[in-house]
Amino acid sequence: MQRAATEISPGSGRELTVPADGLIYSRTDPSSLMLSANTLFRQLAGYDLPELRGAPHNIIRHPDMPRGFFHQFWSLLKSGEPAVGYVKNRSKDGSYYWILACAIVCDGGYFSIRIRASSPLFSAVRDEYAALRRRELAEELTPAQSAEILLARLAELGFDSYHSFMAQAIADEIRARNQALGRLDDADGDYLSKLVSLLVDAQKVQTRLVAQFQALMLLPVNMRLIAARLEPQGGPISQISMNYKTASDEIAGRLSSFVSGEANLSLRMAAGVRRSLVLTHCARLQAEVVARGNNEDEALNEAERRNESRILHDVAQSCGRQAQDALIQAGRIALDLTDAANDVRRMVLGLDTIRILGRVESRRDLMSESSMSATIDQIDKVQGQISVSLKELNDLTSAIHAQLSMLQRPLVAVAAE
Repeated sequence: MQRAATEISPGSGRELTVPADGLIYSRTDPSSLMLSANTLFRQLAGYDLPELRGAPHNIIRHPDMPRGFFHQFWSLLKSGEPAVGYVKNRSKDGSYYWILACAIVCDGGYFSIRIRASSPLFSAVRDEYAALRRRELAEELTPAQSAEILLARLAELGFDSYHSFMAQAIADEIRARNQALGRLDDADGDYLSKLVSLLVDAQKVQTRLVAQFQALMLLPVNMRLIAARLEPQGGPISQISMNYKTASDEIAGRLSSFVSGEANLSLRMAAGVRRSLVLTHCARLQAEVVARGNNEDEALNEAERRNESRILHDVAQSCGRQAQDALIQAGRIALDLTDAANDVRRMVLGLDTIRILGRVESRRDLMSESSMSATIDQIDKVQGQISVSLKELNDLTSAIHAQLSMLQRPLVAVAAE
């Protein structure tokens, strides 16, 4: 049986230290009323199973927790998404303990598994929670307003979304847990973390490409203004500038079709991979609970033990399937991104032809060359930058495909009971 050690916290109450190998789980119905909780959960919370069954799960909510966190956490769960976050829980006797909670929707309600919180990220978030809770009380913030502030602070810490934060938090805590237990990190988690990093890099390249094309689209306008001053000599240059603008507009449109808003392929792919990462780690923790069994739990009779084991097994299998489905979808999006990037590269090659014609035409007389030289040089420079960015994007999509290929198999296998 896992036992919780204790230590005195400098704050109010007594802090309970969750064991490094501790796995705390509970199940609730759709109304968040408790159905089941394992031995370590009950030990830390200080409640017997009969006291917990039918009680609201927030019986262990600590008043120090910002309401904005729960607003964000439950908005994910209610939309069918997994939810991960650091939580300070309160025990029956007023003591408390910190954990990373990983919750998912399951048949008949919700399932949550928790591990010790110990990474550097946890230390930073704990301080953010304290500051946010003070603001909630001082400014009488609604949960929704508090959640907005939390997301803004996470963005300042480098997380572009709560999904990004969740993926980092669970990866960091699993890594810290493995180190504490002398375990090697599992390969799948490592592949997924590297994949997230590649996708972040791809998003940065996409953002850079958009800025480069915005700069490029101003240059044909300059060409036409110069051509107008050179009439009648500037007639051909004016036509070339119009052709260049038409072609560059088409490229910008194609680029926008896969980098803007909800169409952003890198963001969609990253969302799928992060979801897979969270579900994969959840499934592995659940599989560990299944492997340990619950035969020592005297609060359950034999039939209840078998039923709980079956439910845990099914939840772990479901998590694994969902993780794989998310990766399959990410793989499809990766193919779309590759095709889109290749389309833009081909279109830019066509733009080169128009650019070269502009250079040749500007050299037909000294006046044209003198007026057009700086603009053509700038076009050369920006197109060169775009070509470099497109090559980077192509290299990144190739690396993304390589990482995905290593994960095209069931990520989690749970032995049948």
